[in-house]
Amino acid sequence: MSLTSNVLSVLLALVCLASAYTDLTMMPQIVESMTKLKMPIRIIPALGVAKLAGAAGLMIGFANDNLRIYAAFCLAVYFVLATWCHVRVRDTAANTIPALVLCLVSVATLLTSI
Repeated sequence: MSLTSNVLSVLLALVCLASAYTDLTMMPQIVESMTKLKMPIRIIPALGVAKLAGAAGLMIGFANDNLRIYAAFCLAVYFVLATWCHVRVRDTAANTIPALVLCLVSVATLLTSI
């Protein structure tokens, strides 16, 4: 794997870990955001688990290239859907851009890992 792929994998994994923590602890900002997105509150912990799994896949991917590719692909799909959820309810750019940036980083991680 290239240096770019390694750096992107670590950065994406760290962001996913931090975001998973906010989901799993049900921080008020997350609950408010999900309410605004018209998503059921009960799925927030599952979203955190998905981010943890993606981060773990990226880190284990240093020993298994195929797992890193799969994890990057799954995170790219996750963040495409997250971006779509924000666009669907016409959320503000300030709330939509982080999901879009993470989508782009996930896609870049995937492309540099192939």
